[in-house]
Amino acid sequence: MLWVAQFVSNIGTFMQGIGAVWVMLELHQSPAVVALVQTAVALPVLLLGVPAGALADLVDQRRLLLATQGLMLAAAGSLAVLTWTGGITPAALLALTFALGVGTALNGPAWQAVQPELVPAAEFPQAVTLGGASMNLGRAIGPALAGAIIAATGPALVFLLNAVSFLAVIGALAAWRPKPEDRPGPPEQFDAAVRAGLRYAWHSHLIHYVLLRSGTFTLASAGLLALLPVYAKAQLGLGSGGLGLLYGAFGAGAAASALLLPRIRARISVDGVVIAGTLAAAATLLALSFTRSPPLAALITFVAGAGWLLCLSVFNVAAQQVLPDWVRARGLALNLTVTAGAIAVGSAAWGTVANALGVPAAFRWGSLAVAVTLLAGVRWRFSPIATYDLSPAPLAEPDMPLTVPAGGPVFVTVTYQVQPGAEDDFQEAAQPLGWSRRRTGAVSWVVLQHAESPGRFVEMFTVPSWDEYLRQQERRTVADAALEARLRAFLLAGTQPDVQRFLTPPKPHHHDHDNR
Repeated sequence: MLWVAQFVSNIGTFMQGIGAVWVMLELHQSPAVVALVQTAVALPVLLLGVPAGALADLVDQRRLLLATQGLMLAAAGSLAVLTWTGGITPAALLALTFALGVGTALNGPAWQAVQPELVPAAEFPQAVTLGGASMNLGRAIGPALAGAIIAATGPALVFLLNAVSFLAVIGALAAWRPKPEDRPGPPEQFDAAVRAGLRYAWHSHLIHYVLLRSGTFTLASAGLLALLPVYAKAQLGLGSGGLGLLYGAFGAGAAASALLLPRIRARISVDGVVIAGTLAAAATLLALSFTRSPPLAALITFVAGAGWLLCLSVFNVAAQQVLPDWVRARGLALNLTVTAGAIAVGSAAWGTVANALGVPAAFRWGSLAVAVTLLAGVRWRFSPIATYDLSPAPLAEPDMPLTVPAGGPVFVTVTYQVQPGAEDDFQEAAQPLGWSRRRTGAVSWVVLQHAESPGRFVEMFTVPSWDEYLRQQERRTVADAALEARLRAFLLAGTQPDVQRFLTPPKPHHHDHDNR
């Protein structure tokens, strides 16, 4: 039910995109200004992505989705009214497109975060691909439909139909009854949730890999869709219908690629999928720069859509796989933020290049930039990501005889007695555990060796509050537990880690004294 509603909404969204760029083309034909339409869509995600992810992890996700769909309904409806009455201007078009982007920014993390609840874990990669297929089928149908509608009646009806499409999602969400959310541990405040999400991302090498690969590819290839309207009109001499067919060919290629993706993955590695998709994107940009035939351009954009889907499907699945449940929406929001930032910056940058050198030259430079992103795959690969088990493995809440103060940091020490000769191996194994402590809540971490007893090591870390320490125990995953087990393998037989916790003492009561 949610997938069908999303599919209808995606058709409306891509109709909206064609309508917006066509209106801007009629108002202002500068490539740089037309490319700003895509920047206006992506920029809100860049600005609001991380806070939106924290919000999605803290509040009822169904209610948040209903609110964001309502916001986008209002923005699309306003755009339809202004266009119909002739009051639309470049500034108004960009402002309302920006408002739709705000709705997208607040909607995206929550929408992605509910997906694991909708399907069995074994089917999750296929579900992510199916979500991508919905988007790309919408990308295939929406532009072609929008082009025909604009040619027949004008763009106002396109904006109105997009507004109506949000009603499909609102209806599906209103009927959906998700399982009650189990949020163990003390409630988390919004600002603390934002900091925790950023801290996790800062100390997660896996997220770094995904963001780097996704961001560089998107930045390099953003010029294709941003400049396609100008290319279609100036180089191919096409009207709104022809532009819609070009966008539709791109979406059809992506949808076809999604259908073949399981077979492709069965034959080549996940990193091979990214290489194939990147080479396809680079080759099609280069081919478009020399093409003046509309049928050939449609065929090339079909291949470009297939290449994009191959890359983005790997990026999206990897982003889900490197995040445990407690920080999933925040991490996905960061991925959306990086992607949107790359689209916003890339669209504006390639528009500037096209202004200076022309669209064909911008496509050629874009082709080179896309090909260069393959160098990142030499160092950062996707294949090892699936080997990390991030399912929960929480620790029991410690028994505390003292009344724990509400604020103040918690200082934790863990003492280890290491086997003789294993000191270097122990220190090497301790470093990944330090990253784990900081991902889950620690603001500082260090491991020290006892000066008088070389086999004794003390791990020390600080957590901002007792509540955050309890959340740290809840956030522990199977992969974190494996790091702790690896460390214990170097301990002296018969010994166990000795954990001690130190709290900020309450303020002493002041008494009046006789100072005689």
